Amino acid sequence: MQMSNILNLLKSYLLLGIAVILFISIIFLIGYGLIYRKIMNGRKTINKKRLFLYGIMICYLTVLIGAVFLSRNAGVYGDVNLHLFSSYKEAYHKMKESLFWNIILNILLFVPMGFLLPFYSDKLKRIYKIVPLGFFVTLLIEIIQYVLKLGIFEMDDIFNNTLGTLIGYCIFMIFYHLKNKIYKKYTTLYILPVFITIFAFWGIYIKYQRQEFGNLEFQYNYTVNMKNVNIENKVSFSKETQTKPVYYKKRLTETETKEMAEHLFKRLGTEINENDTMLYEDTAIYKADSYSLWIDYIDGSYSYSDFSESSGGTILPVKQGESRENIEKALKQFGIELPKSVEFKEIKENHLPYTFTVNMEFQDIQLQNGSLQCAYYEDGTIKNITNHIITYNKIKESEIISEETAYNEILAGHFRYSKTYMGKLENIVIKDIEIQYVLDTKGYYVPVYAFEVEINGQKTAIYKGNKKFIKTALKSFRFFHIKFKKNREIYYRTINTDSHQLIM
Repeated sequence: MQMSNILNLLKSYLLLGIAVILFISIIFLIGYGLIYRKIMNGRKTINKKRLFLYGIMICYLTVLIGAVFLSRNAGVYGDVNLHLFSSYKEAYHKMKESLFWNIILNILLFVPMGFLLPFYSDKLKRIYKIVPLGFFVTLLIEIIQYVLKLGIFEMDDIFNNTLGTLIGYCIFMIFYHLKNKIYKKYTTLYILPVFITIFAFWGIYIKYQRQEFGNLEFQYNYTVNMKNVNIENKVSFSKETQTKPVYYKKRLTETETKEMAEHLFKRLGTEINENDTMLYEDTAIYKADSYSLWIDYIDGSYSYSDFSESSGGTILPVKQGESRENIEKALKQFGIELPKSVEFKEIKENHLPYTFTVNMEFQDIQLQNGSLQCAYYEDGTIKNITNHIITYNKIKESEIISEETAYNEILAGHFRYSKTYMGKLENIVIKDIEIQYVLDTKGYYVPVYAFEVEINGQKTAIYKGNKKFIKTALKSFRFFHIKFKKNREIYYRTINTDSHQLIM
């Protein structure tokens, strides 16, 4: 879920909480102010401070209930994840801002509980009462979510919520000691949970920035239990390490995606509608008139759509059996120059039937790979394009682990597996192994082992990244950077034109 969506949900539940307080306040004024005080001549007064605290707590509980129960559809979820810190590893491997924000918001969601409860009683000013209370509340929430299938029972959620309660309590105690001028040796210890949490997230960010290469999404988040798993191997694995090239594709900035869109729309005789621009974590969306362009930051691949109709007002049918020459000619309108070695075929069943494919085409220090799909219409125009033909630049040769080492990693349970989708792991049949290239989170195109397997009778693949090549020499990248920096204009054109297949 996008951060903006999360904040909008919290905002809506906050408004709901305020509405609940107003409703209760009206009921209270009628019951206490009118009936008890006026009609019954009651003399008991109510502590306004405590009344205010009750209002705050009601508002908070409304937000909490809305966030953990009302924002989800019943029956959609219903699983158990008892692997502590697996969500942290998931966020780190994918390096998605939204995943980290989900973790942080899970912590922040329970900070008010740890902060507010000590106001109600001196007994709740004890850490050994507040933290267990936060633990049992979040445990109850997780159980209810699991029973009603409103969410996954996750150990990380319990940890994060309990940590939030602890942080809230520590913040209260810091203010409590300052207000009452209580100075004890352990007072400063209340700051530690806050600082440790902040520095932990900061440390994750620094570690990622300092490592040369990015992360791989298929890296395992926890060790798979291989006990009682039957493994059948039909492959002979080599014990020798291999040397393979590593390639690089510059990750685009928002400015660069906008430049791509401007150049494309200029070719079509129009310009970007700024009001319709949407910038997300992984994708930038630009619109102009009836045109729409979706651009991925990570590799510059994009999807283009023209939603206009023919002059007669009817939707044009996709033309079948068109020649490769005419389609390539139509693609040139968008500045797309396809490699000479590209393969062409028509798949009539697809909504984008015409496909151009480049399969690991090596050209000196560059590599081209991927496919372009498009739809050619009766009026001789192309209204839909999905372009994933990417040009990568070679930066170095790197030694990778042996096939046998990668296989032993599987035997140890060090691979990504989802019990939710694949069921209980009972047997694995390994049928083949090959080296494939995948894009990491920093835009490096790196070699990995792809095991062709059958898991519980279902055909799938297990990918194993290479630990050895991650310990790379930064010197190769510096040499690459200096070499291309000498002619920045050509380098910029190589990265932003050939890779995106758009003439700038």
